[in-house]
Amino acid sequence: MTYPEAVDVLFSQLPMFQRLGAAAYKADLSATKRVCAALGHPERKLKFVHVAGTNGKGTVCHMVAASLQCAGHRVGLFTSPHLVDLRERIRVNGEMMPETDVVAFVCRWQAEDWGTPSFFELTFGMALDHFVQTGCDIVVLETGMGGRLDSTNVIPTAEACAITNIGLDHQQFLGADIRSIAKEKAGILKDGVPVVLGSMRPEAQSEILAAALRTSSEMHFALERVQNMPSRDLDEDSPVDAVNRATAFALLEVLESAGWTCPRSAMEEGLWNHPAHAGQQGRWQVLSHPERPKVILDGGHNVDGVKLVVDRLSLLCRELGGQLHVVWGAVADKDLDAVLSLLPSDAMCHWCQADILRALPADKLQETAAQLGLSGRCFDRVMDAYRHALHVAQPEDVVWVGGSLFVVGNLLRDLDQKSLRNAEA
Repeated sequence: MTYPEAVDVLFSQLPMFQRLGAAAYKADLSATKRVCAALGHPERKLKFVHVAGTNGKGTVCHMVAASLQCAGHRVGLFTSPHLVDLRERIRVNGEMMPETDVVAFVCRWQAEDWGTPSFFELTFGMALDHFVQTGCDIVVLETGMGGRLDSTNVIPTAEACAITNIGLDHQQFLGADIRSIAKEKAGILKDGVPVVLGSMRPEAQSEILAAALRTSSEMHFALERVQNMPSRDLDEDSPVDAVNRATAFALLEVLESAGWTCPRSAMEEGLWNHPAHAGQQGRWQVLSHPERPKVILDGGHNVDGVKLVVDRLSLLCRELGGQLHVVWGAVADKDLDAVLSLLPSDAMCHWCQADILRALPADKLQETAAQLGLSGRCFDRVMDAYRHALHVAQPEDVVWVGGSLFVVGNLLRDLDQKSLRNAEA
């Protein structure tokens, strides 16, 4: 079996939320526990940092993993979704799981009876097994959705937990309001395990505090530690990285107090250069070409994430004296009105759709946007919309590719990787 064949098996034979949405969601941990049992319970053989939240959890995980890696630890990192290659989800010291190991795991799964796991449940088991086999000192886990019933919550304990910003997303699974969603996220808290709280709404914080009392978890507030954090000036800093960095820094300090050494030099390198060390893409990823507009790739897709990105982009356009171009696509199972209403009315929009089953057709997106006063052309492919935006944009303009991580993933897949590295340099 080749690696492409193994990937095709996983995508075609397993329910996958990334493709199917609600049809692939399971509200219990039984299938994950069965996979772990078949693998000899790798979740009992590893040390973990567990992170949940609506916005920022992936970036916090990458920052923490990069810092611990720079401090000399062997660090496993499990995140989701992937943008181009499923192995992005499973990294050790920034390196993706080898293709040959994925093939071997898929062959083993096909030969044995592990029940009927979903794509997420099986790839999480794959990650745990890989982390054990490669001798990871510690593993940083990002929850997939929610917390209480997320597959990652089969771990028996953790060195530390963290919960980032909590907003309205996946309400059909997690609850209709902030308090309900916060209760689900707080489900990752473990007895006696310290927890770090990022910046969040008061009603969300009160739910986390109540959960921490029940688990006797020591509370650490990230924003109270900002004054102790290493600093660095960046011209292209993400609009959300300051908050994420504070949360990651607080987590690292908590880990230090538990015996995980991490010098300030390692923290600084990991907190500010996490994409280079841990491999994160698609979050305020800046591409610049001589005599071409500045391009920002950011897959923020809910109200909290989009508002912060739009505010930063508007400021950037004013600084450069140019116009904002938006290359935008969405999934069909999202309530778009609140998000689309945040887009500037004077932006030039280029509507598109990612090549996944859940993608909202570009013409339907255009119809919804038009009702909110937004205009633009439709394109069947993300790359076509991107090329058109570059063609009509002026050098002082800004092009934002977003609306969905799947849109960003399609573009990263289709861009020439050598040109992409040169643009980021």
